[in-house]
Amino acid sequence: MKKLIIILLFPLALFSQKKNDSIINSINAKVLELDLKSKELEEIKREITLIKSQYDYQEKTNEKTLDSISNQIGAASYNLTIFGILFGIAALGLGLYVTYIERKIVNLRVENEKLLGKSIRVKDEVVSINEKIQNDIYGLFLKIKREETVSFLNRLCEVPSDITNVATELFSRELLKEDFSVLKKAHLSLLEEVNITHETLERYSMSYYLLFFQHFLDLTIRDEILASGMIDRFATACRSANSKDIVRSTEDFMKAIIDLGFQKHQKEINGFIEGVSDSDHKNFIKIYEIVFDSLGNRDDQFKLYSLIENKDENRPAKVNYGDLLVTKYSESELSESEKTILEDVEKNRIELIESEEKKDKTKKK
Repeated sequence: MKKLIIILLFPLALFSQKKNDSIINSINAKVLELDLKSKELEEIKREITLIKSQYDYQEKTNEKTLDSISNQIGAASYNLTIFGILFGIAALGLGLYVTYIERKIVNLRVENEKLLGKSIRVKDEVVSINEKIQNDIYGLFLKIKREETVSFLNRLCEVPSDITNVATELFSRELLKEDFSVLKKAHLSLLEEVNITHETLERYSMSYYLLFFQHFLDLTIRDEILASGMIDRFATACRSANSKDIVRSTEDFMKAIIDLGFQKHQKEINGFIEGVSDSDHKNFIKIYEIVFDSLGNRDDQFKLYSLIENKDENRPAKVNYGDLLVTKYSESELSESEKTILEDVEKNRIELIESEEKKDKTKKK
C-alpha cells in the first residue's frame, strides 16, 4: 500500500517538482524582470530627481528673473512717476516763462507804440518848429516866451518871495486863465512864510495883487480868499496900470460883479471907483462907458450910481459916470428918483470943481 502510495505520489512529486521549477524559473524571471524594472525605476527616479532639481533651479531662476523684472518694472514706474512730476514742473515752469515772455513782448510792443507815438510827436514838433522858423518866427518867439512864463510861475511856487525878480516880466506878458491857480498858490505860500517882516510881506503881496488886477481881476473878485485883499489895493493897482490894462481890468471887474449881483457888492464897487478916482485914469471916459454899457438896462445904471458913496475920494469917478446918465437920459421922461440922481450929479460936479480949484490955489501958494 505504501508502495502504491509512493508510486502514485512520485509522479505527482515529479510533476510537482517540475512545476515548482517552472514557477521558480518564472519567479526568477519575474524577479529579474523586476530587478531590471527596479533599476529602470531607480534610473527614472534619478532622472525625475534630476529633472525636479533642474525644475526647482529653473523655477528659482524664473522667480529671480521675475523678481528682477518686477523690480525693474517698479523702478521704471517710479522713474516714470518722477519723470512725470519733473516734466509737469518743467511744463509749468515753461508755461510761466512763456507767459512772462509773452507779457514782456506785449509790454515791449506797447512801449514801442508809445515810443513810436512820442517819436512821431517829436518829429511833428520838429517839423512844426522848423516851419515856424522858416515861415512864422514870431509864432515861435511867442511859444518860447510862453514856456518861459510857465517857468516863472513854477519858480514862484517854489520861492514865492522871488516875485520881486519876475513881476516885471509877468506884467509885460499875456497870462492865461490856467495861470491864475498857479499864481494864487504861490501867493498863499508867501503868506505862510514866517521869516519875513510885515513890511516885506506887504510889499511882496502887493506885487501879486498887481498881477491879479492886471491879468485876473474877474477871477480875483470871485475868489473868497483874494477878493477882500484886492479891495484894499485898488488904488495902488489903478495908479500902476496903463490905459490898456485899466480898460481890460474894468471889463473883468464889471463882468464879475454883474455875475455875482452888483447890488450885493457895494464895497467892491466903491473900492474900484475910489481907485480910479485916485489915478491918472480918473478922466478916462472909456472906463465909465464900459461900466455903463455893461449894466445893460436903465434901472441898473441908475442903481449903480446910488451905490457909489458921496465922498471926496470917489467924486471924480462918480461925476464922470453920472455925466453918462445925464447925457443919455436928461431929455427923457424921468422918475422922481432919477431926477434926484441927476440933481446929485450936478451937485457933485460943482463940489468937484470947487475942490479942484482949492487944490490949484494950494499948489500955487
